[in-house]
Amino acid sequence: MRFFKLYFFICAILKEKPEIMERGSGMMPVKPVFLSDKFTPARLPEVCAPRKSLLARFDEAAEDGFVFVSAQGGSGKTVTTLLWLNKSGHTPVWIGLDGYDNSPSVFYKLLATGLYSLQPDNENLGRILTDPAFSATPVEHTVELLSELRPEVGKYVIVLDDFHQITNGEIIKSLPMILRRLPHTFTFFILSRGEIPPELLPFVKDEKKDILHREALRFTESEIKRYLNTLGHFLTPDEAKLVYMATDGWAIGVNAIALSGKVAGSGGDGFARFFENMAWNAWDAELQNFCMRTSIADEFDTELAAALSGRDDAHAVMEDLSRSNSFLSRLHGDTYRYHHLFQEFLQKQLKSSGTDEAMLYKTAARYYKDHEDYSRALRFWLQSGDYKGTDNFLFLFLFRGHKNGVADYADFLHGFFQNPLPERASREAPVLHVLYAWYYYLTSRFEEYAKHMDAILRNLPRIAKAGNEFVEFAMLAFHVDYRKTLKTQVTLFHLFGGVLKSYTQTGLATNIASFTHNLPYMHRSNRDYSEIALNPKILDKIDHTYAPLLGPEWVYLRPGILASFTYERSQLEAALVQNTDVLGLIGPDNKPDGRICVMVLQHSILWQMGRFEEAGKAMDALAAFADESAQYFLPNLTAYRAKWELLDGDKSAAREWLAKYYVTDTEHIEFFRSFQHFTTARAYAALGEMESALRYLLLLREFGKNLNRPLDRCEAGAILAALYWTLNQKKEAEAELTETLEVLQPYGFVRVVADEGEAVVPVLKRILSTVGGKEYTGPLTRAYVNEVMLAAHSFGSRHKGYLAEAGRETGRPVKLSKQQTRMLTLLAQGYKNAEISEMTGLSIPTIKSHTSLAYKKLGVNNAMDAVLKAKELGLIGQAPDGGEGAE
Repeated sequence: MRFFKLYFFICAILKEKPEIMERGSGMMPVKPVFLSDKFTPARLPEVCAPRKSLLARFDEAAEDGFVFVSAQGGSGKTVTTLLWLNKSGHTPVWIGLDGYDNSPSVFYKLLATGLYSLQPDNENLGRILTDPAFSATPVEHTVELLSELRPEVGKYVIVLDDFHQITNGEIIKSLPMILRRLPHTFTFFILSRGEIPPELLPFVKDEKKDILHREALRFTESEIKRYLNTLGHFLTPDEAKLVYMATDGWAIGVNAIALSGKVAGSGGDGFARFFENMAWNAWDAELQNFCMRTSIADEFDTELAAALSGRDDAHAVMEDLSRSNSFLSRLHGDTYRYHHLFQEFLQKQLKSSGTDEAMLYKTAARYYKDHEDYSRALRFWLQSGDYKGTDNFLFLFLFRGHKNGVADYADFLHGFFQNPLPERASREAPVLHVLYAWYYYLTSRFEEYAKHMDAILRNLPRIAKAGNEFVEFAMLAFHVDYRKTLKTQVTLFHLFGGVLKSYTQTGLATNIASFTHNLPYMHRSNRDYSEIALNPKILDKIDHTYAPLLGPEWVYLRPGILASFTYERSQLEAALVQNTDVLGLIGPDNKPDGRICVMVLQHSILWQMGRFEEAGKAMDALAAFADESAQYFLPNLTAYRAKWELLDGDKSAAREWLAKYYVTDTEHIEFFRSFQHFTTARAYAALGEMESALRYLLLLREFGKNLNRPLDRCEAGAILAALYWTLNQKKEAEAELTETLEVLQPYGFVRVVADEGEAVVPVLKRILSTVGGKEYTGPLTRAYVNEVMLAAHSFGSRHKGYLAEAGRETGRPVKLSKQQTRMLTLLAQGYKNAEISEMTGLSIPTIKSHTSLAYKKLGVNNAMDAVLKAKELGLIGQAPDGGEGAE
């Protein structure tokens, strides 16, 4: 994948002319430092309007250190910013963004490279930038890089162009952390077609001044007249008005007229008519053909342009085009791109020309394959529509390409799957089902995963023809099939045995992004292995079927899974002995993922046993190992640490966790982030934000159910029960925990409930009383419930827990959510819960959750008091007489 498209500009000083600024009139007094040809200066259009009043607006905004320019394409954001840079004398770093950059690792590699280009002789910057772990922790590395910048005299500007391409929540949340650390000599420009993200608003000192919208960039009629007059196109006021109406003041339209000299006949049919009248119709067929063919690529260099167009003089053609019009611009070195509006025009022309588009896409695919950019190569090949030829490109992408952590891999695949392929793609290239199944499982789209997993089994013989590695990958996908037990999977191994030629010697599963999905507990990693706790003999079958996919890692993973079950049963002494033996089986050549799981379990056991000094040393060793060899694990390690701190009642840990840039709000549980989401739920609960905590827990519970992950389902159930009890929803708490215990009892697992400490003890007491009653006929036994209760009480006596002070009065103003306010308003109007359910479409348990949360915030215990208190505080309107109708 391409990481570098950063353009380090050294612009010409503005040389005064009456109304025109021409390129190349001088150089700024700055040191030209370039890392390679990719960092050669970009250029302004040959002729552009200086627009002194607009540049004055830019001057005012830049004084505050942060400028956000929000306007659609063609409005002149880029050219105006370049003009300002020429005029200002600042040393700029310009980064043009596109959809490939919408992941933290790529985005911050670009930003860090730009900063390094300012001080290329700074060895510390170079060391940080080339650190192999940069992609695993890009934000942290960029922060470190900023700390190593040498203080220098001068003024600098960082420009992020096309920032609307960046939608990744982690980037948006972490960027303020970077901005706050920039030296005061830096000004930050963001050019976007979208609105400013709320996270960046704190950097805006004066919204009217620092945020420039389309209206500020639009040419006025008088500006159009003056601009064209200086070019020798003398307009009457009526003609200037016509141009304004035709272009709506857009810079690209005005410049099209300025460059062509054609004013009449522009019409109001949009920019397609402009492109035709101002450029296209004046070009010869060869030039038209060159532009159409190269328009399939968002950016292209001389080599790719020559391959697409068949012209040996591609470089000269591109140079001439970029000098003579504003539709093609040079990005860096000899890499160019069309303005997106012109590119759309060219692509329409290409479709109507009868040109073999498929061959063009294939040419681009082969170009990127030769340059080892396998993700782009695969994209272009798929765009060709020749899906039967996909095998080789998909092989390179899956097995020779991306090697970063799972989160970074998933971020990349999100972009890959934004534009779904037609159904015939996987019919003609069944290997695509393997990629689909992997992606949908990784992101917990369980229904889509099931569809493609079934298709893999139907097409195994055809998939096998694509290569033995694809069969192994299909086996991995089948092994995590949540619909089938391990026993069934072992029985059905013959489906693969008939087409599998051999196993990859080192284990295919260890050569992809992660065989544990970077999760901290091996028995709850790529799948929940709890079934083995009921029937350990399954391991003997796995030894000869799926275990070879793990290669030498299976040697310690096998006993490690059993040690994990011993821990879950709270047999801590035995678990410590088992896991210590497992640690002894790990050698220097084993993969980091499995080693991390074993080290995490060792710490967990020691901490649970109260051997805190040894646990501290185990944590230090774990952190040192992750920092040295597995930085992609650091978010999960931070979540793990925060979990234990929360269980000790440390509220500051909750705030610190929620402030992390990779903790972003979600409405869907992605598999590889599931462990972090549990910490997020606990953090919200610790801070009394029960609504957010409940939302996450309900999502996690469904995630566990849907993907047949009993321990995830039960951990969510245990926390839910504790929250319900805290919210005085005692029936819901008992029902939730009862269901949770019924799932856990066959395995004998204790810890997942006991770790909630005193928060679940009163619920367990009530369940114990129910189970001991003569009328109870359910599956729970008194012995098991009592064992869990004693373990929870023991844990609670040593650890305060995160719910101990949840909901306690803080002296802060009461703030109800919209739903809580709505429920109390309806109660005040005399409606019953059943009537509210019918009116709103919400279930009665959901209504009770909202009202209980409102009671907690208001410090009351029933609907009548809640209505009165809310009315007293002015949170709801006047209730009619007799208007409390809660059930």
